[in-house]
Amino acid sequence: MVVPGTFAEWSHRATLAIFMVLAAHGNSAPPEDGQFVAWRIVNAEPVEIAWRVRSIQFFSDLACNSPIVSIPNETGTTLATEASDMTGADHAFALRSMRGWESVDACSAGQCYLGFTWFQSASVRCVLLHQGEPGFQANAITLEHKDPNSKDEWRSVVTWTPVEGTKAKLAIACPAAPAVAKAKVGNCDRQGDRDQQCQVTCNEGFGTVEPRLRCIHGAWYMPECLPTGSLIRLVALAPQLIKPYWVVLDAALFSSPDCTDVIRMNGQALSSGEFVIKYANYHPKNVWDSDASTSWASSTPCTPGICYLGFRFRTPPPAVRCVRVEHPSGSQYHATEVAVETLGSTGWERLPDVIVQIHPEPNNEL
Repeated sequence: MVVPGTFAEWSHRATLAIFMVLAAHGNSAPPEDGQFVAWRIVNAEPVEIAWRVRSIQFFSDLACNSPIVSIPNETGTTLATEASDMTGADHAFALRSMRGWESVDACSAGQCYLGFTWFQSASVRCVLLHQGEPGFQANAITLEHKDPNSKDEWRSVVTWTPVEGTKAKLAIACPAAPAVAKAKVGNCDRQGDRDQQCQVTCNEGFGTVEPRLRCIHGAWYMPECLPTGSLIRLVALAPQLIKPYWVVLDAALFSSPDCTDVIRMNGQALSSGEFVIKYANYHPKNVWDSDASTSWASSTPCTPGICYLGFRFRTPPPAVRCVRVEHPSGSQYHATEVAVETLGSTGWERLPDVIVQIHPEPNNEL
């Protein structure tokens, strides 16, 4: 029992008051290791036009498997620099919406940010990010948390650079190297916390076009060991430059050297990249549909060995003995020499003794 008016009563009241202050201002107490209420990403390099983030999601584990629930006005509030019309920060956390957030203007280095303040503290270890196109993306990004002992100060955790492409998986460190199906992983080389690679050796009867397991920006990118012979591709070797792109209307593979016994295409088309335009489709699947009114076009000009189109079979097809390639009329957009390659135990291997018919024939072009 505390007697009113005594030193014990005043001590009890002071202790209670301190407890109430700490309860009302939870950030004043030291946070748990790595736990902070507010986290954000900041552009570490200039953004030319405006910074566009179509979606962002924070995770509490290095593998980006455990999302931190970020529902505006339910689990916390968003925070960001000024946004363009109809692109407030809340849209970037609505994962089923592609509207996203966009800064009102270009961003000098460190000027723009996007993040979340949770009602309870969180530990961010990984970020999934979908940015805009070139000119609307940050090529270097810093993850920061708010200093719990300061009203306005932020602390840098990590900077990822270069962040290439529109979609990125960014972790503060590489998790343990994962296993690769149908392969052995060894001889790992560590360049830093977020940059590692390991050698991959596929089991007998399998091959991969990328015999490395790579950790980039803290995220592992895994090769796939496939049955040898299950990938076929056609590679442009001549002329020295095909510009602005290589165009193929139709192609077919045959199991006989006289281009009979067509091979059934059961699987998925692939290529070095396709030309993208809003109102047309140049997907590589158009090459294998036996329809000359559709076509594939490479995403870039082609120099020897750079551009290819091909097919991934569900099961290895019969041996390819003949290939037919149909170009558009005229002489532009054509390859005059094409190599045929297949997936072998050491990667891409050139198929010998394959007849390649190119139409229209190069020596008949005007």
